[in-house]
Amino acid sequence: MVEYEGRCMKCKDKRKMVDPTPTEIKPGTWAVKGKCHQCGTNMFKIIGKEKPKV
Repeated sequence: MVEYEGRCMKCKDKRKMVDPTPTEIKPGTWAVKGKCHQCGTNMFKIIGKEKPKV
């Protein structure tokens, strides 16, 4: 399982994502949605053209 890290807007720091889910935001562009492991806030990270391995 791949671990993703993104910026939490509530903690104002980079945190690990819990339960990352790949999402296609437009045809051919992928992102990962998850939750902050510390505070539980929703997180979102744009990955790019390749489908993320979750």
